[in-house]
Amino acid sequence: MPKKKTTEALLQHRPPRPPHETPPMIVNDISHLFFGKVRSLEPEGVMSQHSARCIIRLLVRGDGVRQNEIADALHLSAPSVSATLRRMEAEGLISRRGCEGDGRAVRVYLTDKGREYDEGVRAMLRRLDDILMQGFDEAETEQLSAMLCRMRENLLNDLSQERDGEEVTE
Repeated sequence: MPKKKTTEALLQHRPPRPPHETPPMIVNDISHLFFGKVRSLEPEGVMSQHSARCIIRLLVRGDGVRQNEIADALHLSAPSVSATLRRMEAEGLISRRGCEGDGRAVRVYLTDKGREYDEGVRAMLRRLDDILMQGFDEAETEQLSAMLCRMRENLLNDLSQERDGEEVTE
């Protein structure tokens, strides 16, 4: 039943588009709707958390990542990553092992259950991609992807400048 409430809440949040709405505001709204839809399809538990899904995606690309590398790659705090990993480990999705030669460092690995979960999520995301991209031809899809990648790169550059302690100017 909670999934129905989530879907109903998404449908109720359909205000008219304000005239001053910018592309980043639209992207943010799409993101909220998208993750609301994902949450409505997810089972209860740690994997209903966005950070847990991001960790799975990162580990699919390469196992044996250190916890601090996960935090850096996903722009999450170390305590948040540690707490999420603890819950993921309890659900059998990941395993953590100490690094040889560095007793303090811990590497994170996906379990078979974690890999199976990822396969199901990818199938769900492909269905959502199809919904989102209905009516777009190949040229429109490529143009939209290029623009969104530029927006992402702009934000990553700004975050990098802030982390390096440089003054951010326009």
